Amino acid sequence: MRCLFHICRCVAVLLALMTLHDAARAQNCTFSVGYTDFGTISALQTEPQDIVGGIHILCSGYSTPMVRMCLNISATAPRQLIGPNGAVLNYNLYVDPDHNSVWGSVTAPNTAPLILDLPVYPSGNIWANEPFYGRVPPKQNVPVGTYTQPFTATDTYFVYVGYSGTPPNCATSTAPFKTAPFTVTANVGVDCEISATPMRFADTSLLNETLQATSSVTVTCVTGVDFFVDLDGGTTPGGSITQRKLLLEGGADTIDYQLYLGSSRAEIWGDGTNGTTRWGAIGTGTAHRMTVYGQVPPQSSKTPGRYTDTITATVNF
Repeated sequence: MRCLFHICRCVAVLLALMTLHDAARAQNCTFSVGYTDFGTISALQTEPQDIVGGIHILCSGYSTPMVRMCLNISATAPRQLIGPNGAVLNYNLYVDPDHNSVWGSVTAPNTAPLILDLPVYPSGNIWANEPFYGRVPPKQNVPVGTYTQPFTATDTYFVYVGYSGTPPNCATSTAPFKTAPFTVTANVGVDCEISATPMRFADTSLLNETLQATSSVTVTCVTGVDFFVDLDGGTTPGGSITQRKLLLEGGADTIDYQLYLGSSRAEIWGDGTNGTTRWGAIGTGTAHRMTVYGQVPPQSSKTPGRYTDTITATVNF
């Protein structure tokens, strides 16, 4: 009997040790969401701005071979980053690299949670870095500034369930869970685009009368951006902003001409130096078009041929 009692006592001790061991292996996961800054973008760009975010996952205490993660975040349509004076920049987060499936939750229509099935290491732990995807659509007319959207603890609901065999259904899995607050950020930078059309004077055999022609310069700047447009002195040797010249192709003869702001042709369009004028405005996110007025004054006849000059228009902002 003493021997049997001793055996029972040993069994009781072993059971107690096993219970303590299971408690030490309590299942737990932590999550950290990062790489959610789109950086500086241009409101004028014609291609979307993409990022690849990351979720850092650490788990411990698992005896199952797999863990299913059901990572839910709040979903609004459209998702918007809020900027200066309430300006909004549309964007979205996705669970796939093709940007087809919007990252949301099991309860938000037309969205999906980020579902992961992760293997457990023999130690009972999990280490993982899993991607998600962000995109800002192009050509949004918004002012310069910083745009953000915070996802608070109440906006994130990350469920993790250990399993063997068939994975748990995320639609019915609610615990255990953790929250993982994060903030999405983008900075709209100062930017402008410029283009110009060619100017052609009428053909003539004599230069005893004034010749006039026009072209245009078009500038698009981000809303609120101050800009100025300068015209240089051209590429003809001896030419300058105040004394522009056309050069005979294949020759040395030149023809004097000038470019002006305004149809009266009274203000030379230059860079603001030597009495010249610059064209300036404030960006609205849409195109500003300004006419360039050209004039060839009467002068002595030149060698017949084609005369050209190349002017560079520069937008300063």
